[in-house]
Amino acid sequence: MRNLKDTAPSPESSEAILAERKKRMLGPRAVVFFLISIVLVGVLLWKMDIAQALSSFRNAHLGWVLVACCAYFLSNFCKAVRYRAMLRHLNIGLFEMFAITSYQNFYNQIMPARTGELTLVYYLKTLGNAKISKGLHVLLVTRIYDFIIVAAFFVGSVALYYGRKSSPALVAAGVGFLLFSIAVLFYLKHIIRWGMDFFNLTMRALGLEKKKLVMKFNEKMEPVVREFVEYDTLKEVPVLVLTSVLVWSVLYVFAYVTILAWRVEINFLLSIAGSTGQVLANVLPINSFGSFGTLEAGWAGGYMLAGMKRQDAIATAFGYHIINFIASGFIAAVCYGILKIKK
Repeated sequence: MRNLKDTAPSPESSEAILAERKKRMLGPRAVVFFLISIVLVGVLLWKMDIAQALSSFRNAHLGWVLVACCAYFLSNFCKAVRYRAMLRHLNIGLFEMFAITSYQNFYNQIMPARTGELTLVYYLKTLGNAKISKGLHVLLVTRIYDFIIVAAFFVGSVALYYGRKSSPALVAAGVGFLLFSIAVLFYLKHIIRWGMDFFNLTMRALGLEKKKLVMKFNEKMEPVVREFVEYDTLKEVPVLVLTSVLVWSVLYVFAYVTILAWRVEINFLLSIAGSTGQVLANVLPINSFGSFGTLEAGWAGGYMLAGMKRQDAIATAFGYHIINFIASGFIAAVCYGILKIKK
């Protein structure tokens, strides 16, 4: 295996990714999302008994907290295995891929509007010498698989727990989202190509096709489009379905044992269905710095719909987020230190 430390990434490409991250972080949309987060946190604190919540934090079961941290670590490992399966031709070491995944997870915790996702592209470039187009392709494809698996788990958990009493509308919504995500996966190359064709037609209609900015955009997008068009979707389905199921199985266990750590009883199937709220809140680009407020609102909403008391739903939401934040930061810091020592 080649030495990853000796690779020579393109500084221009890497700087472009960092510049894009900073631009999004300081943009007006980030400010709006930050204000929304403040409002959401305020509403959640107002809706719960703070003294009771503090008592539940003091009495949290440390054993289950440690199990939750281990589950988080294992989810990182499973994500690294999934990325490595997609990038096996690059021969990136498993630890290096684990470090890249840990950085991505941590930056997603602290950066607004999912801009931390671009960290994956950046570190795949700097640590694994992967092309920017390859990194963007991996990022988008794995997110689509996430939507597919989350929808499948949601429909399955609702159907298994409620049986014939399942809400037809809820099941239909889940199945519809599942089928839509599968269709997007298999038609992704066409969607990307049609999008570029539409963009170029629009630019020609406006007489802007010769503008330097438009030509530069087309030049940058050409390898990205080629990456998507040449990808053999069907060939990769088995390994990506398997690894994605592993990722989300561990993440659902992580959510479940976090609830147990706060001494709240809940059926595991209901836990899967309820956690869909925080999954959607965390995946969609609506979160602000640290994801505080949006994640808690999604978690609390999902679990209250699943029958959990409001006090327990809000308290466990903050507990889940705190464990998530600390575990991701600790793992990322350890990976950073080990890579520094290896140099």
